[in-house]
Amino acid sequence: MNSKLESESLGMEPRSVPREAVGVALIEATDITKAFAGVNALHSASLKLSYGQILGVVGENGAGKSTLMKVLAGIHPRGTYTGSFNLEGQECQFASVKEARNAGIVLIPQELSIAPNLSIAENMFAGDLPQTGGFVNETELAARAAKWLEFFEIEVSGFESASVLSPSQQRLAMMAGALSRNAKVLILDEPTASLSEGETVILFQHLRRLSKDKIGIVFISHRLDDIEQVCDQVIIMRNGKIVKSLSREDFNREEIVSSMIGRSLTAIKRSSVTNKSSQEIFSAESVMVHDPIDNARYRVENFSMTTKQGEIVGLFGLVGAGRTEFARAVFGTWPGKVSGEFKVGGNKFVPSSPKHAVKNGIGFLTEDRKQTGIFTGLSLTWNVDSASLKLVSKLGFISQVPDKVRTRNLMEQLDVRAQSSDQNIETLSGGNQQKILLGRWLATSPKLLILDEPTAGVDVGAREEIYQRVEALASSGCSILVISSDLDEISRLCNRTYVISGGRLTGEFENNVSRRDLMAAATKRLRVATN
Repeated sequence: MNSKLESESLGMEPRSVPREAVGVALIEATDITKAFAGVNALHSASLKLSYGQILGVVGENGAGKSTLMKVLAGIHPRGTYTGSFNLEGQECQFASVKEARNAGIVLIPQELSIAPNLSIAENMFAGDLPQTGGFVNETELAARAAKWLEFFEIEVSGFESASVLSPSQQRLAMMAGALSRNAKVLILDEPTASLSEGETVILFQHLRRLSKDKIGIVFISHRLDDIEQVCDQVIIMRNGKIVKSLSREDFNREEIVSSMIGRSLTAIKRSSVTNKSSQEIFSAESVMVHDPIDNARYRVENFSMTTKQGEIVGLFGLVGAGRTEFARAVFGTWPGKVSGEFKVGGNKFVPSSPKHAVKNGIGFLTEDRKQTGIFTGLSLTWNVDSASLKLVSKLGFISQVPDKVRTRNLMEQLDVRAQSSDQNIETLSGGNQQKILLGRWLATSPKLLILDEPTAGVDVGAREEIYQRVEALASSGCSILVISSDLDEISRLCNRTYVISGGRLTGEFENNVSRRDLMAAATKRLRVATN
């Protein structure tokens, strides 16, 4: 990929580092070792972050990235690890997150803790609300919130409920709150995982501005496009160790990936010839998805599409375009009114509930793995079986032996790395959780499988494994709808791609479509609206 050309096509300026900041140590960590239950999660890891530098950190799930950052941010306090690190030349021995934050190190985690019933401002400045005489100073709070919301171009009042924010806006708001505390070091864990392409561009512009103010930024991401776009240097971690460090001029995607996984990864290009047939598996005609509160407002308007047997179809659009609303309408989980005509296998289908959708051969892998995907506190077996209990039960009782056998077979088939099928799902890495959820739907033998952001927060190795499994499923005759904001993912997987913007269809393309054409279609209505 030509990063310069890509950045120009998205309206982004090439990344530069302040001359006076190059090589000056803001943070220097030396031989950090951290173990859990006697097993090293970090082993003699060392890194250096300079003033004004954006340092990329990559590695497979479980490589030690988050553990190292939690040491720096005080989540793993002094005494729980060995080694040392300095901030601006002074040795740090943080006992808590508060101590690290007061020193200027702020970590924005991948999974945010948002209190939806509190205001946006209260979430942004939690623990640091301005006070006068023991009471919250509402005027100052409003001013601070307005300043930082404007910084990230979030056009809402800070006093509105945090529930009005989209997942991407929630992330930007929490970042704004962190930056307001005069951070010297900003650690971002998968910051673009829930952002659209346009929001990512805005975020990168702000990160460049912050780096010019000599703030050091650690940027953890599975998206190598992002690393290439915005980072000055990248460190690669594997098995708790830092195995390689590359400066921007030496970035090489193949070398980065092979260092991450410990072997050469030859990208398997999807063949343009598949087992796709002319038989139509799913169709949607003139679908209208109404807002659940304002019935006169449409989230999806007059949208039509089809998928054929063995075909992988993409649905691309920016955040808020209506992609997920359409998927939920098909699966029967949308809380508002849905009209139009759906057919599965040529038969009319009126989506009323997930149970009804599954009965008609539809599976749905949701975009929010934590909130609407996994069943926390339950085993891998229960998480796999949840959509197909009839297949493993008799007279209302679940047969434990074939049940576990089936789960183990799926785990082996999907290369799920776990100790046993009895293990609770939340103990797995994000990539392995995603494989279990994919296994849940494979167990139902679906006619149509909807995958909403199927590789969000998944490392490169697991991502390729998921892609191959999806392709194998399509080859077996399943029809697959991939909803994704990842342009490379759409290009890698899909035979055809529909583009939606503002709830309306704005383009349909074959698999050789360019990134530029996809983005042009995804922003088409927005451009018209501003003329």
